[in-house]
Amino acid sequence: MKFIENQQFKYLLAGFPILAFIYALISYSVNIPWLDDFEVGPVALYRWLQEVEFQKKMAIIWAPNNEHRVVTLKLLVLFNYYVLGQLNFKWMILQSHLYLIPLFIVIWKTLPKSNRVLFFLPVPYLFLNFQYYLSTYWMISSVQHNLVIGFGALAMYCLSKNSNRRFWLALGCTLMACLSNSDGLFFIPIGALVLLLQQRLRGLLIWLMLLSSAIVLFFWKYPSMNYHESGINYFYQHPLESLNGFFVFMGGGFDFWYREQTSFRLIETAFVGILLVFILLISLIRLIKGLGFSQFIQRFKDKSSTQPNVLFVLSMLLFCLMNAGAISILRSSWGEFVYLIGNYKIYPTLALVFVYLLVLLTWKPSSMLVGLISIFSIIFWGFSIANSLEDVRQRKILLQKEYEHFRKGEAGLGFSAQKEKEFGIGKIMHFFELKGVYHAE
Repeated sequence: MKFIENQQFKYLLAGFPILAFIYALISYSVNIPWLDDFEVGPVALYRWLQEVEFQKKMAIIWAPNNEHRVVTLKLLVLFNYYVLGQLNFKWMILQSHLYLIPLFIVIWKTLPKSNRVLFFLPVPYLFLNFQYYLSTYWMISSVQHNLVIGFGALAMYCLSKNSNRRFWLALGCTLMACLSNSDGLFFIPIGALVLLLQQRLRGLLIWLMLLSSAIVLFFWKYPSMNYHESGINYFYQHPLESLNGFFVFMGGGFDFWYREQTSFRLIETAFVGILLVFILLISLIRLIKGLGFSQFIQRFKDKSSTQPNVLFVLSMLLFCLMNAGAISILRSSWGEFVYLIGNYKIYPTLALVFVYLLVLLTWKPSSMLVGLISIFSIIFWGFSIANSLEDVRQRKILLQKEYEHFRKGEAGLGFSAQKEKEFGIGKIMHFFELKGVYHAE
C-alpha cells in the first residue's frame, strides 16, 4: 500500500470526500420547503411578524414541532430573515453543515499524533456518504440532527479535557444541543457520567442543577407525553421487537436496499448492528484489561483511568446507543421498518465512525490494518454514492415540480390540496414572495 507512505497523497485522499460532499450539498440542496419545514420556517416566521407582544413571540419560538423543541432552528430562521434578508431553505441547510468543522477538528485532535493523517483518512469516507441523504437535504432534519451532533460533540470534547474554563463552554454547548432536538437531552446524563468518572463533584453538582432546570423547561407544557406513554406500553408488551429494532437501527448505515421492504434488509442491518456492538464491547474489555482489573478502583481514585480522548469517544458512542434505545422503545409500535427511516441513519453512521475511533485508541492497530480499513471505507463511500446519487437528484427535481403544483393550490410538498388550503400555507409563501425574501429555485 504505497499511499500509506506518501503524505501529500494521504491529504488529497482525505480531502476528496469532503470536497465531493460540499459540491453535492451545493448542487442538490434546493430552496423549497417540504412537510415540517413549513411549520418551523415560514409559518412560525409569519406568526412572529404578525405578533406584537414579546411573550407571545417567545411562545412561538418555544412551541415544539411534534415532540421536539427546535429553538435553535427557529432562531436560525430569524437570523436569516433579519440579518441576511432571506427565507432561504438552501442557505439553512448549508449553514447547518458548518457543524462538520468542529466535529472533524475534535476528531482530528483525538487521533494519535504519529501518522495522524492516515488515522483520519477513514473518517470522511465513513461519515460523508449518501446513506442518510434525507437528513442531509431536508432542511428541518438537517438543522436538527447536525446542530445536536455539532454542539454535543464539542461539549463532550471540552468536558473530557477536565478543564474548568472548558467546563462552561461544555455547559453552554449542551444547552444548545438540548434546544436543537429532543435527543440533545441525552448529553445531560452522559456529561454527568463523564464528570463523575473525573471525580469533579462540584462541576457535577453545577451541571445537574443547571441542566435539570433545562429538562423541566423542556417538558413544560409538553404535548407529546401520551405519545411516549403509548410507546413505552407497547415496549412492555413486545420487548423482543424493541431489542431487534435496537440492532437494526445500529446497522442502519448499511441499509443499501432501502427501496424495498424485505426481510433481508432487517436481517442484514441487524447483523451489522450486532457486529458493531460486539466490536464496541470487545474494545471496552480491552480498555479495562489495559487498566488492570485488580488496580481499576485504585486507578479510578488516582484519576488515571479517565483518558480524555477515550472519554470523548465513549461519550459520543453512548449518545448513539441512547438514540438507538429511545427509537427502538418509542417507535416500535410503528412497524419493523421504522428503525430504517432515512433521516435516522445519520446516527448509526456516526456510531460507525466512533467505533472505528475506539478501536484505534484501544487496539492500537498497525498502519497496514488502518490502510485496509481505509480501503474498506472508500469502497463503502463509493457504493453509497452509486446507490443513492440518482435518488438525491430525483428528489430535487420532484420538489421543484411539486412546488409548481403547490402554488396552484394543488397537492404537493407533503400536503393535500385540502390541507394546504386549511393551513393557508400557500398564502403565507406568497406573502414572503411579495416581500422579496423568498425565491423558489
